[in-house]
Amino acid sequence: MNRLKGRVTAVESSGELTRADVECGDTTLTAFIMGGVQESRRIEEGSGVWILFKESEVALAKDFSGLISLRNRFEGRIESIERGELLAEVVLRYGNDTIVSIISRRACDAMRLKIGEHVTALVKANEITLMELS
Repeated sequence: MNRLKGRVTAVESSGELTRADVECGDTTLTAFIMGGVQESRRIEEGSGVWILFKESEVALAKDFSGLISLRNRFEGRIESIERGELLAEVVLRYGNDTIVSIISRRACDAMRLKIGEHVTALVKANEITLMELS
C-alpha cells in the first residue's frame, strides 16, 4: 500500500459523496469519500491525513502530454524495476517518498522503462483513501 502524508485544503459534499483536495508535496490531489457528511466529518480543512492507494491502482505515463481525466499525478524518477513473468513492480522517487506501481510486464517492456527515467504516476480519485494522522 502506498502511503503519503498530506494536508486537506478543501472539502465539498453533495448527497452521499464528498470530495477532498489534499496538498501533498508540490501536488494537490483529489479523493472522493463515499457516505457523505457522516463519513467525511473526520476529514476537514487543515487536518493532516495519510493518503493511501494500492500499488495496482497506479498507472504510469512516459513522455506524458495532453489532457486526461485523471487529476492525481505524481512526477517522479524510477528508482527500481523488478520484472516478473506477468507483472512488473516499478518504484518511483517522489520528493522524499516512494510510490510503487504494479503494471503488466508487457506494458513495462513496451514502454521500455529504465531506472533513472522520469515518469508520471496517475491515480483515480476514487481509488484514494484518506486516514487521519494519528
